[in-house]
Amino acid sequence: MRTVFAIILFCFAGAQALGLPRYENYRMVHDFSQEWLMYDHQEKVYVPYRNDPDQELKSYSLHLRLPSFPRAYLLIKTGDKTCNLFIDQALDRVSKGDEWIVYSIDSLRRQYKKEKIYISFLSLSGPSEVVAYVGFPSGGAAQVKGKEGAREVVRLMPRAISRINSGVAIAFVLSLVVMSFVSSNYFRVFGKYFSLREVLSSRVKEDLFMIGKPLDRPNLFFVILLSVMVGFFFLLLESGGWRIIEGSILFQSGNTFAVYAINYFKICLIVFVLYVLKFFFLNIVGKLFNLGKVTDLHYFKVVQCSVFFFSLLLVLTLIMYNTYIPLPNNLDGFLFILLIIFFVWRALLIYFTINRESNVKFLYLFSYLCIAEGLPVILVLRLLF
Repeated sequence: MRTVFAIILFCFAGAQALGLPRYENYRMVHDFSQEWLMYDHQEKVYVPYRNDPDQELKSYSLHLRLPSFPRAYLLIKTGDKTCNLFIDQALDRVSKGDEWIVYSIDSLRRQYKKEKIYISFLSLSGPSEVVAYVGFPSGGAAQVKGKEGAREVVRLMPRAISRINSGVAIAFVLSLVVMSFVSSNYFRVFGKYFSLREVLSSRVKEDLFMIGKPLDRPNLFFVILLSVMVGFFFLLLESGGWRIIEGSILFQSGNTFAVYAINYFKICLIVFVLYVLKFFFLNIVGKLFNLGKVTDLHYFKVVQCSVFFFSLLLVLTLIMYNTYIPLPNNLDGFLFILLIIFFVWRALLIYFTINRESNVKFLYLFSYLCIAEGLPVILVLRLLF
């Protein structure tokens, strides 16, 4: 810690000694003045910047590793001339010259979903006229010392426009509305679905009023709640960088709020239809094995386990999303293993529940579960991964 503090103090003192103009309420931790790059079109790589006197319009870049500076800010002071600023080759803003620009690095990381980005400048001013460094707010008045002396400036904090964040907010509000509705109108049923004891219990005789009519209004509302939560979970995965929606023929592509909202409602509708079809599929398979009302008990446990599991998974993902904890790099593999564990656990729980509540032979019950549970799980995992 002493070494880190000494390095930070040295960088801060070095900036003052060099006379670099800066925001006085930001403490410098990294200076980019000696790290300018340029793109070599022949080799198709970034190389150290070389000044070309014959080139009037200058192009130069900075390489920023976002995880290295959590909760910090990138501060840029453009040169005297008009400057076009690009982030990953996409135009972000046009500066009229001699302007301070401040970026939140956490916002950049969430918006671009990358570990590193390139910030490029296209201007008549060279990199020697540009100031760029990473700093932390340290309080005090925001002043810039330049050629004209000390003058007050407006602290420019550009808001990171992320349409997917707006979609996540809409999904969160909708999930709260649906959960509030079912918890207030079906309080007793709500306790059966969200109680760990009830989920793990194989005794469900007292719940026959829910099992006898699997597609009645209370149970359907919980299927709707499950669909909303699964759609919300997939939207969070999309914001974390897992492109499961992008490129699919069922969903639209684009980076607008309308596209994310439409895709979210499509996911909810698909999940709802799949769970309703699951009930009819269980009835068809149950009739083939002559299991009678066992299929109703099976369907109830499927929805109950799914609601409880995806609720916990959604809460965990929301905590990571709002505390800037990055999702695992091998997210698809991690999620695959997690879903396998969930489906195996659900199948075992359904087996013990049906075996306790009915006199079905082991071979019949095992064959029934292989078709009713194993086959849909394989199809779902194949489509996702």
